[in-house]
Order: sequence, then structure tokens, then C-alpha cells
Amino acid sequence: MPSFCLVALWRIKRYACMLPGTHDPDINMLMLQLNKIKRIDMKVAVDVAALANMAVRDGNGNLLPIVWTRQSVSNEYENATLLTREALQKHLQTFIEAGVKENIDILQKVEDPALFVDWVVRTAEYWEKRYAAKRDEKYDISQTVYSSMFEALGLERVRDLLMSRGFQRVQDKLAQKMKSLFEDKNKYNMLLLQYVSEQHNELESFFWLHRGFAAFVRLLFRADAIPNLREHLCVLSGKMLQKKEVCNKAGAYASQRQRSDVITELNAQMRIFLNFVDTLRDKDINSMLQVLEHDSWIFLVIDHTALPVTLSHMRTPPICVPDAPQTLCPSCSSQSKRRRVQEDDDI
Repeated sequence: MPSFCLVALWRIKRYACMLPGTHDPDINMLMLQLNKIKRIDMKVAVDVAALANMAVRDGNGNLLPIVWTRQSVSNEYENATLLTREALQKHLQTFIEAGVKENIDILQKVEDPALFVDWVVRTAEYWEKRYAAKRDEKYDISQTVYSSMFEALGLERVRDLLMSRGFQRVQDKLAQKMKSLFEDKNKYNMLLLQYVSEQHNELESFFWLHRGFAAFVRLLFRADAIPNLREHLCVLSGKMLQKKEVCNKAGAYASQRQRSDVITELNAQMRIFLNFVDTLRDKDINSMLQVLEHDSWIFLVIDHTALPVTLSHMRTPPICVPDAPQTLCPSCSSQSKRRRVQEDDDI
């Protein structure tokens, strides 16, 4: 009698073979790049909010919407949820009950009940992780945090010094790369277009990329070319957000002493940031320009919430199991266990 674990794996393999498409390394690499950028954005959002002395997580450890929230270019589509969490739980319970009913004869012969428990727990964990990852696809930095990042880099003294220290070249280079995106035949842009339309239309990618000063802000916060730049920007943005929350929040009032302390902290951090920018040299600017020479520069200004690529484009690697479950599982077969005990006695 074949073991329960091999029967399950064999059926999964047969089902996977009927799915369309193949395991595509290009799309997997694309998803890894997107996940990397998304993790950077999440870290930036958490750091900025925490430095502003704001609550970041709720009692269950989940990020608050004021830090990390759901974004969408089409609210009508995103708000329409056909499959609720309760419905998915019902399908999971039905799936497990059907698996138990179909393999009840095998389960009764398994001496270690932990195998069945592990299968149920792992099945539920996989469904939970997949559902959470799917729901998390359209999440991005909240508008509250993003506005402070915008305003911090928009301060007159900050922006003037950045441009005078060579970041004007970076901004011009970025604008040039975005203008010639199709002429350069960026491989990642072409790969994204394959999942939208057979015709590589420039209009399709317009919504995937941040534009103008927004793209420049994303570039500075995401790029690793200049050491410690992101950290200094997060502190400056955090103090800007703290000032907005304490001094400019509608319906709230703070004492004069509290407002004075917050403004003093912001001014002090601005001086620290300006001194940091003063220490930058041409090699640092050249490092940032060099980043824009690779096709992967597109991820530094990409809007991952507007992308047409989702988790459904990723394929799980094929499971290596026998074509037919004819082999007995040594860990759960009573016959194999008795054979091993007999061999030990003979020795």
C-alpha cells in the first residue's frame, strides 16, 4: 500500500503538469527584483514613521495603515473582492476533509500520527502565506509618510545644495533614461510588456514608473550607490513628519514649548544632512550615475503597485517524485518498520 505522503506528492505533480506555462527564470528574477524594492520601501516607511515618534505597529504586530497601506490605480477593481477570507477558509477545510476521506485507509495504517498532523499544518501554512502575499501585492508607503519624504527633499536649502553638489546631473540623467526607455530596449521593460499586450505600446508603461520629481525622490531613497544617504534622508523626513504631526495637524494643538522643540530638532537634522552632502565627492555622484547605466535602473523608479505582474506569474519549481507512487515510505510504513526491527535483531 503506497504511503500517504507519496500519494499526495504524486497527485500534486500530476496537477502541476496540467497547468499552462513553464518555469520561467526571467519572470522569477523580475519578481525577486520587485520584492527587493518593496522591502526597501517598507523599511523606509517604518524608519521615517518611527523617527517621527509615531506608532508603527498595532497590538498584533501588523503595520498600521498610516505607515504601510494599500495603493491602487484602479479603486473600482481593487475594492471588488470576490473571494473573501471566510470563503478561502471554507475551501481549505473542504480540501483537507476531502484528502482525509480519500486516504482514510492509508491513514489507519500509519503508525506515526505526526505525519498527518504535519501535512494539515503545512497545508494551512502554505494557503495562509500565499493569501497574505497576494493581498500584500498592492501595498506601498502611505501618503502621510511619502509627503514628508517629498517635502524634506523639497526644502529650498536642501534641494539647492543637492543640485549644486552634482545631483542635478543625476536628475537630468534619470529624465534622459526615462525618455529613451523604448529606444534603449530595456529588457525588464520589454519583459513587463509581454504580460500586458502583444504590441509594445509606450503608453502601457507610463503608469508603471514614477515621473518627474517623484522619480528623483524614489531614486535617492532606493539606491545604494552612496553609503548612508538613505539613512540621512530617513532621519530628515522623519523630523519633517514629526513637525507636520505636532505643529500642522488639523484639530490638534501642541504647547509652544513642544512646537519649539520639534522645530529645533528639524533644524538640527537639516544642518546634519547639509554637512553630509558637503562631504560628497565626484566619485559618489559618478556611482549614482553608473547605476543608471544598467537595465536594472528601472526598478529604482518603478511603481510596484501599478505593475501588471502578480504572484500568478510565478511558478513553483517542479516536485521531484516518482511517476507512480509504488515505493513504500520508510518513515510511515509499518511493513518497512518491522523489516528494520527484524534486521536489527539479526545483527
